[in-house]
Parts: sequence; structure tokens; C-alpha cells
Amino acid sequence: MKNSSNKLIKDGVIAILHNKIYTLGKQYISQEHISVEALDDFEHLYNAYHALGGNGTGTEIYKRVKELPMKQGKE
Repeated sequence: MKNSSNKLIKDGVIAILHNKIYTLGKQYISQEHISVEALDDFEHLYNAYHALGGNGTGTEIYKRVKELPMKQGKE
């Protein structure tokens, strides 16, 4: 039972991280730039998501965000 509970928790964390990556990623892509600070935060989200086994659309959005021009200052 413990393993199935752990899997549910892991899957829930992946879902929350995916939602945050998707929401923020779409925002940054629509503004066509990202600040250094925002990219640092975004990378922390993605690294945790990826380490837990997340992939697919989260990874595609991450790649698109990484290609955005950098803007100085906070978003």
C-alpha cells in the first residue's frame, strides 16, 4: 500500500509541476522574452519535473522558453 501511495504523491507532484511549467511557459512565450530571474525559477521547476519522470509537453515548452531572448529585470 505504501508504494501505491508514494506513486500517487509522485504523480500528483508531476501534475502540479507540469501545470506550472505549462502556465508560465505559455506566458513567457506570448511575451516573447524572459528575465534571468524568471528563467532561473523556471529551470528549477523543470529540473524537478524532469527528475521525477515528467516529459512530453512540459519538455517541449521548456525548450521553447530556453530559446527566448533574455530581458534584464524581473517579469
